[in-house]
Amino acid sequence: MRVALLALILPWHALAQSVAAADLEAGRAVVVGGEEATVTPCFMCHGLDGVGDSAGAFPRLTGQAAFYMYKQLVDYASGARPNDVMSPIARQMTEPQMADVAFYYSVLDAPYPPLLAVVEPELLARGREIAEDGVPDDDVPACNLCHGERGTGDPPLFPYLAGQYAPYTELQLQFWKQGVRRNDGLEVMTDIARAMSDEDIHAVALYFESVRSGAANGGGEIGMRAPERSGG
Repeated sequence: MRVALLALILPWHALAQSVAAADLEAGRAVVVGGEEATVTPCFMCHGLDGVGDSAGAFPRLTGQAAFYMYKQLVDYASGARPNDVMSPIARQMTEPQMADVAFYYSVLDAPYPPLLAVVEPELLARGREIAEDGVPDDDVPACNLCHGERGTGDPPLFPYLAGQYAPYTELQLQFWKQGVRRNDGLEVMTDIARAMSDEDIHAVALYFESVRSGAANGGGEIGMRAPERSGG
């Protein structure tokens, strides 16, 4: 499965070149609205640091793979990933602007918000089991197989799940399960989500939200990661 998905990178090679040529300052200009303000400023929902919020609508973008975010913007604009909020915004943007803003958020670093909800240990343990081992009886593979150890991501194709807000992760899995979201390669995520119970979706979303990794762990000022242009 992973080899098949990686093969899907090839048709996106031209788009990947746009990300490789992205401009950090131009990306920041899009985020804050710029002088001409031709694009709805990203910071209004996602924040200057890309931390979003925990409600489920606005995910954490901080340090996410640039190519992955760029592809999502392209998909929002084309209708491949329909969204009442993001699709109109993405259609305001040129592809270079998409690449610039994706690159900007990809090199940011910011602290994670504290985990306020108390989650039953058994629920977290179930989520971790799914992340690490999958659900073999239901043909659900381990999340970490594609999304990296502890869900920390594997650019350019596989986004991080670690530290992502549970309501957002759960909502996206439900969108795939219901056929609302179908912009994944070979409909792999669609098949996986449909094989998962609602309880397991909830558990794995809560588990990944609890995972902390990297320099963003523990608070501190917003910083910048060293730019990684190869593969997003």
